Amino acid sequence: MNQKRVIEVAATLFLEKGFAYTSMDELVRVSKVSKSNVYYHFSDKEELLAGVVDYWIETYQRAMDQILSQNQLSVEDRVQMFLEHLSQGVQSREYKGSCPFITLYIQSPAQATHIKEKIGLFFTGLQMKVSLLLQQGVEKGEFRNTIHIDEVAALFITNLEGALFLSETLKDATVIMKTASQFFNLLR
Repeated sequence: MNQKRVIEVAATLFLEKGFAYTSMDELVRVSKVSKSNVYYHFSDKEELLAGVVDYWIETYQRAMDQILSQNQLSVEDRVQMFLEHLSQGVQSREYKGSCPFITLYIQSPAQATHIKEKIGLFFTGLQMKVSLLLQQGVEKGEFRNTIHIDEVAALFITNLEGALFLSETLKDATVIMKTASQFFNLLR
């Protein structure tokens, strides 16, 4: 329980203040978990960062798997449901760290290559899921059969990351949904 609490608080603080500007002492104060207990679970801040990245991966994977597995819905509807979930997350974080993965990747220390690799693997897996969804959309006649699925999947993720960034800078989560709608219009 304490480990989960520390990770959740660190996830918020790292996005709000930045990894470098969040001290372990502040984390202890905000989480109300003793310093000895924090260090029992995490030997240093970099190990905590790895735990935070795992937290975000699990959070996103759970949401993606739950929403995207609803095969009775169209591909576009499933993706829009996931994006609505993302939009709500961005709003609940008050537009700080719209994409936790990009934010944490940039903030990771140079020597934290294992963390950067973990984030890279997340995006590789995400692109594979988007490719599968696009293939389903083509097979169901939702999208043109002439699209290059893997290239379009990569483009979708790039667009999504741009939309997340714009939603943060403009303080407008509707950018995410509007961007996706326009993207899907291009696939028909």
